[in-house]
Amino acid sequence: MTTTPSSFTIHAGALLASTPASATATALNQALAAYGLCLPIVSLRAEVTLAELVACNSGGRYRLHSGPIGRYVRAATLEQGGKLLTIGGPTLKRATGYNLHRALAGQGVRLGMIRELTFNLRPLPVATALYAVHGPIDRLLTLSAYLISEGLSIRGLAFDATGILLIELAGLPTVIERQASILAAAVAQAQVTLTPDPAMGWYHWEQLAEQHATLLPDQRLDFTLPRRALPALIATCSSLTGVAIWGDAGVGSVHIGPLRDRALYATLKAQASALGGQPCTEFGPPPEPTFPSLVPATGVTEADTVRAMQQVVGKRFLIHHPDQLAVYGQDASIAQPNGLPHAVALPANTDEVAALMRIAAAHGLSVVARGAGSGLAGGSVPTAGSLMIGLNRMEQLVIDREQQVAHVGAGVITAELQRAAERVGLFYPPDPSSQTASTIGGNIACNAGGPRCLKYGVTADYVLGVTAVLADGTIVHYGDGLSGQGESNGLAQLLVGSEGTLAVITEATLRLIPLPRARRTTMAIFRTLYEACATVERIMASGLIPASLELMDDTTIAAVEAYLQIGLPRDAGALLLMLADGEPEAVDQETATLAELARTSGAERVVVARTAGDEANLWQARRVIAPALARIRPNRLGEDISVPVPQIAACVSRIKQVSAAYELPIVVFGHAGDGNLHPNILFDTRNPSELARLWPCAEAIFAVALEMGGTLSGEHGIGTLKRPFMRQALGETQIAIQRAIKSHFDPEGRLNPGKVLP
Repeated sequence: MTTTPSSFTIHAGALLASTPASATATALNQALAAYGLCLPIVSLRAEVTLAELVACNSGGRYRLHSGPIGRYVRAATLEQGGKLLTIGGPTLKRATGYNLHRALAGQGVRLGMIRELTFNLRPLPVATALYAVHGPIDRLLTLSAYLISEGLSIRGLAFDATGILLIELAGLPTVIERQASILAAAVAQAQVTLTPDPAMGWYHWEQLAEQHATLLPDQRLDFTLPRRALPALIATCSSLTGVAIWGDAGVGSVHIGPLRDRALYATLKAQASALGGQPCTEFGPPPEPTFPSLVPATGVTEADTVRAMQQVVGKRFLIHHPDQLAVYGQDASIAQPNGLPHAVALPANTDEVAALMRIAAAHGLSVVARGAGSGLAGGSVPTAGSLMIGLNRMEQLVIDREQQVAHVGAGVITAELQRAAERVGLFYPPDPSSQTASTIGGNIACNAGGPRCLKYGVTADYVLGVTAVLADGTIVHYGDGLSGQGESNGLAQLLVGSEGTLAVITEATLRLIPLPRARRTTMAIFRTLYEACATVERIMASGLIPASLELMDDTTIAAVEAYLQIGLPRDAGALLLMLADGEPEAVDQETATLAELARTSGAERVVVARTAGDEANLWQARRVIAPALARIRPNRLGEDISVPVPQIAACVSRIKQVSAAYELPIVVFGHAGDGNLHPNILFDTRNPSELARLWPCAEAIFAVALEMGGTLSGEHGIGTLKRPFMRQALGETQIAIQRAIKSHFDPEGRLNPGKVLP
């Protein structure tokens, strides 16, 4: 940890930096450059503070590559009535209650004056190259769409409707050189003019932004449109004089002004909306957020709720026999229900969910939403007498390759989405271990992650918009579904990770990215856990972010070797699996660097995959952990604490002490690169003594995580199992704020009662 003279606290090995909210992104990035890191938000307005950027959820130059600033907020300290409140925390992953720190961006929630911010950081690009292209705007937009579809490493893609396109590439010099030849060929085909390393650079767009920001809100138009709709809107504006029309061709954002004529302003706004556009907050926060009035619906008077629900979903899709209801009594955790649900309804679409919610409201029924039941915290375990809404039939899946988004129903299986995206050369990175069974709705409800989230982020980083049904049956649409900068984006982020306690999410629009062209795995085996954890810190401080960086402790290795017999040393202290992906040249270099860092940090054995078969063999050890552990004890309580990366070794050491103190085997594995550990307590339900020690043992693990600045959950959520520890984790002030938010959405407390909040 380093504290700079400018009051920036930089944790290079943890990829985190804390800063006064009054600082600028420029100043922060100047301090970070010494560590080879950056906050990948470069504002087009140099003197705007970080607090202002967060209020607008701005993205600046690199919205296509890096998205808006909200993706990087990990914690914030706010002033409320003279008192300070901290939300979020110093971990890269967090699934402990509502994502208030994410919802701050774009002012989805307003909790006070922001005084300090903590950001997740990214490595500085090895090299960049700028190109200006001049020509008719329609040709330039066609060119930009082609370059995006080809998967070039584009960092920024700005346009001016007068006929200029600015392209910034980033990556290894060899990658830029190769992609520059693709760009040159595309420019020649488009019959436009290419100028490498233009003298003006970004200056022209910085001037446009400064001028645009001085306009009153009703004198400027800021919209994000589907990229294919940009030419139509620009053509509508082509006859305007004295009006600047510019934006980001990568995400489809357009900024128009000055518009002195109110009628013209209204006409253009209507045109943008008709083309599928949504207001963009890049230059100003949205209006005051308004929470819907949740007055229970009174339109349904049917006394027989079963009959009323059957009229909505049909007899086949309403389950109410006790024997059948018992199937829905548990999820994949050890959580137990307090009774059977009144009925289980299986709707096919959002309208049916809304009708069911109106029936539940009319009859005062609690509602529990359920996906695949693969959760590990008891989040979808039913409340006695509740209406359980199973969303598995909502399997709508449409990939928009041009826009690089997926429109999905809540019941889509995660792996099915991944395969559908990969068939058209796109990539959906979140990869929870349950991906072959878990649904997107469940992933969003818990803000699921997986091994790849170290490099690519968690589910929240890919949610551009959601459709949800509120407690009274009202259907709402939050987020713009385009760039993540819509006026209600903060509310979309608030629903992510809320575990069905605020609304039932039925559909989502998810961001996709180009499929990496290459990948390679390296396995390193260490004599001690400390050597492995020191290697993790060295890797993270090197400016290299692997796609995955997985840790297995000594007990896990021994269990897996006993199960598979693949030649792992049973006396090894720890094992790291390190995945590099991206452009082939970058993968070669990163793999060599990872292997060298492991060797120089004390690895006794380093194995680099050469073929797809090698890849599968190396990951086999990670995939079979669950059945391997069953040979030690038949039952396990799996946790997913998250701690700052520098605390991993100390945390695992303390957990070993907890294991000895409670005389229960605990194995530790997980996502070492982001500090998300999965301590699994092994026990036998037939042994009363072990059962009696189980929860005190789990409580001791939670205490260790919190003591080290961590959190109860990185990706599994709170559900019922961790709910008793929420006050200790968040404190009474945060609990009160989260309860107030729930009361706005669910004033009667009927949505997934008894979960998350104490």
